[in-house]
Amino acid sequence: MPRALLLILLLLSPALRAGDLEILISQPSLGDILDELKSSQHPRFAVVDYGRSSMLPRFYLFDSRSHALLGSFRVAHGKGSDMNHDGNADHFSNDPGSRATSLGLFRTAQVFDSEEPGHGRSMRLTGLSPSNSNAEERAIVIHANAYMEEDFIRQHGVPGRSFGCLVLSNADRDRVIEQLAGGALIFAIQQKDQAMAHN
Repeated sequence: MPRALLLILLLLSPALRAGDLEILISQPSLGDILDELKSSQHPRFAVVDYGRSSMLPRFYLFDSRSHALLGSFRVAHGKGSDMNHDGNADHFSNDPGSRATSLGLFRTAQVFDSEEPGHGRSMRLTGLSPSNSNAEERAIVIHANAYMEEDFIRQHGVPGRSFGCLVLSNADRDRVIEQLAGGALIFAIQQKDQAMAHN
């Protein structure tokens, strides 16, 4: 069965299966993720595939033991990663002021109530890779915003963009923070196999 069809069936299926990670993520990213997970004690982890359009679910929440997919959500990328605002991230940066998304391995940190308008409950991220080492300095966090809600997306045809934060709808943000709080790993990748990226 073609990989693209497998991905469609997986994302549409409500059933959880062991090995979903291995279907969604290809080498070499899969090998890197499995290596890093060996040292994690958290029961869940996430992978964000910026090779997919922001119109599509690309924030994948997984069970650490079975690698079953627990949920998939739309997530924004940074303005500096998508200058023409077509929904596709094509530039990544760790530089302060870049307003771009950073790739690499993150660990979830403090949960707090943001004073930024519309952000609400938020979760800080620590960058563990050279490509995202400035995450704390850049205040890269998980939060919500109206530009990730269905009404906004229907009206504008594409989700909004962040300053580099992982921004979700309010409901998805609540679930992600609940499931990943307490030192979970988040792998931000851009898969070379983008068969699903524009579907």
